[in-house]
Amino acid sequence: MLTGKRIAPHETYELHEILMFKNVCATKSSAMVGFIKDEDLRMLLQDDLVTSQEHIKELQDLIQS
Repeated sequence: MLTGKRIAPHETYELHEILMFKNVCATKSSAMVGFIKDEDLRMLLQDDLVTSQEHIKELQDLIQS
């Protein structure tokens, strides 16, 4: 984590792009999990959703700093 350092404007732009991508991934995983019949695949998708949500929070924190 950055402490006392600022990120450059182009880095902020890149973080926004990654954040948007992760939001799309999380939305898709969330929507699809209800349709999955295979338990292993459902668990994999749910794990991916949790990880994506953690990444989204981290990216938001970086952008706000």
